[in-house]
Amino acid sequence: MRSLSLPAIALLLAACSGERPGGDLEVAVVGEGTLAEELAQEASRATLIRRGSGGELVAGVATSWRFLDDGDDLILRLAPLRWPGAGDRPGLELVAQDVALGLRRSGNDSGSNSGGRGRAALAAAGLARRGTARAPIARVVELVPQPATPLLLDWLAEPPLAVRDQRGRLFPGPYMVEKPEKKDGGAWRLQRRSEGPLPAARAASIRIMAVEPTAAVTAFAKREVQLVLGEGLGGLGAARAAGQGRALKLEAVPGVIGLAINARSGLLTDVRLRRALLLAADGAPMANRLALALLVPQNRLWDGLPPPTDDRARSFDERRALAAALLREVGVGPEQPLRLSLLVPAGPEFQALAEALAASLQPLGISLAVQRARAAGFGTARRSSSADLVLVEQAARVADVVTHLGQWRCGRVRPCSATADRLLDEAAAAGNDLTARQAAAVAAETALMADPAFIPLLRPVRWALVANDVSGFQVNPLGRHPLGRIARGSR
Repeated sequence: MRSLSLPAIALLLAACSGERPGGDLEVAVVGEGTLAEELAQEASRATLIRRGSGGELVAGVATSWRFLDDGDDLILRLAPLRWPGAGDRPGLELVAQDVALGLRRSGNDSGSNSGGRGRAALAAAGLARRGTARAPIARVVELVPQPATPLLLDWLAEPPLAVRDQRGRLFPGPYMVEKPEKKDGGAWRLQRRSEGPLPAARAASIRIMAVEPTAAVTAFAKREVQLVLGEGLGGLGAARAAGQGRALKLEAVPGVIGLAINARSGLLTDVRLRRALLLAADGAPMANRLALALLVPQNRLWDGLPPPTDDRARSFDERRALAAALLREVGVGPEQPLRLSLLVPAGPEFQALAEALAASLQPLGISLAVQRARAAGFGTARRSSSADLVLVEQAARVADVVTHLGQWRCGRVRPCSATADRLLDEAAAAGNDLTARQAAAVAAETALMADPAFIPLLRPVRWALVANDVSGFQVNPLGRHPLGRIARGSR
């Protein structure tokens, strides 16, 4: 029997300790994704499992857990917590039935992006079916995922799977959150619920705002913000140029940076053109262009997979020769060039990557016309663009290769592979058999690359600026930095 027990943490609505809470924490997020909302949810929602400063799994509402002998079923013991009361009347005790029935409501979250993330997280955790969450006694939850996953604890730490009751009411986390308003510049505001078990230096209030890169770096230099989090490569150039020294932190995170093929474009309907791009596109010059060693070139959709054994395993010169032969078959070459359009996010980092990519493809007869999205307008531009290729960053919150590869299932992208879909089903069905799961994932990725809808180029990178008086920030493999773990006043 495998088991793990952690010290109980009576976080969330505990009695005051009498210590003075920390001051205000001002956080600037640079990027066009959902990081600001995710940070706010992570601080304001109670989950069965939580993330520590280094991205590790620690106790949350569940103070201990153990897997049964086969490793598929999970038993969690809940902390003695109560729902908020009214006036002087204490609230009802949080019981296992709340958690078990509330999990099914995770896919119905009313947040702007949370509903879709909740459904995806439920499916990835194997908890989307009825009967997968049970309440055998008042403070014990039993989870029987179908199919099982070795990453169940990781998914339970995700804010979309926060603890709630059967009506969908969220159990309160350490911070109260106010949704952003336009008059406040779209900032998320969080107020600490109690001094309780949180260390005294933890922030009494947190403000999270999405900021343009130069403004974020300037605000950090003026000590107006204590933490700047880059959601991707955007803004890294400004942060490096600011000369902040040890304040600048860099992390390579799981996922992929690459070229999404626009199915609406008519120029790349021929599989030979897509295969030629896959073989010819080289991430090394792109990484060199930004002089960033962490931008590891990768030729797989997931960097945790072993090296490929198909044509991608050949030397650079051999791959280029194969690409040139495929291009000649469709009448493309230096004398008969093919002009493709490439949409990239705003910012000099992406412009530099596009220029390096264009230079590497030009000798083969492929020219790139680069289209730059407006600042804070990449998502809109991508949805409406007719560009042949789109440069995108995809970072994974959970290091789950099966869920990651699921982005390229049939019904989500074109072209697609029914064989890859079947293999991904096999990988998921393998449950905790890590060897079988990995083998099926490897085969699925190879099938996806036989007729690619996406060209992998680089591993994603995140960056941050961290003030000297901030502690609790740890560089980690997931790039996860829960704001409830950040403290001010000492290092």
